[in-house]
Amino acid sequence: MICPVCKSQNVNVQISTETKLKTKHHSIFYWLLIGWWWAIIKWVVFTIPALIIAIFRPRRYQLKQKDHSVCVCQNCGHQWRP
Repeated sequence: MICPVCKSQNVNVQISTETKLKTKHHSIFYWLLIGWWWAIIKWVVFTIPALIIAIFRPRRYQLKQKDHSVCVCQNCGHQWRP
């Protein structure tokens, strides 16, 4: 492999992992059709259980990981994806 900047062959290839934390939530259609009236009924009728559930319910997160390779020139330090 040859560096595109300095034309050196002293290049290392490394695997890099990209991690993104994404929250799960309802779509706009859920809130237009169901969510607006369900939230009102839930808080009026089930106030105490709803508060307990809101406090102790685990957060809805999703972890996304992507692996990609990165080439690094050892002479000039230029980085690029192959």
